[in-house]
Amino acid sequence: MNRKIIITFMVSLFLINCAGTSSNGPKVRDHRVSIGLATNEDFVTLANRVLNRHRFVIEQTEDRGAGTVIICQYVYPNITNLEILNGINEVRYQLMLESRVKGNGAGMYSVRAIVKSFGRPEGSEEWIDVATNDETKKRIKDFSNDLKIEFENRIRAF
Repeated sequence: MNRKIIITFMVSLFLINCAGTSSNGPKVRDHRVSIGLATNEDFVTLANRVLNRHRFVIEQTEDRGAGTVIICQYVYPNITNLEILNGINEVRYQLMLESRVKGNGAGMYSVRAIVKSFGRPEGSEEWIDVATNDETKKRIKDFSNDLKIEFENRIRAF
């Protein structure tokens, strides 16, 4: 009887351990921030206003039927010590705002900010994916908070 319990226990530990490991695929380098809910018209008008306030330049706006994507131009922030230690000479990131239709059909869209960061290694002309640094995360968080406040104020203003 003890033998069956021990074998069952060992098999369970093995399965739990296997379930906890991830594949060796590429790691997600995007930094994503959920902003909130808004109508699509409010998203476009308020996002443009707040992007201008935070000095992001809009490169492209795409209407995808079930939402809208606003893509900003690349921003070249100051390089951090950690990036220098990792052999990166230059860093850039791109901010995308995305609205997706909410499933309840009330005309509300879920809004989030997505940041993709790239670095140029020493002695190379090619841009590679890098982790978003803390300075950039803070700037995006400040922007996201301002946009969220604008959404909340617009909803209350009915």
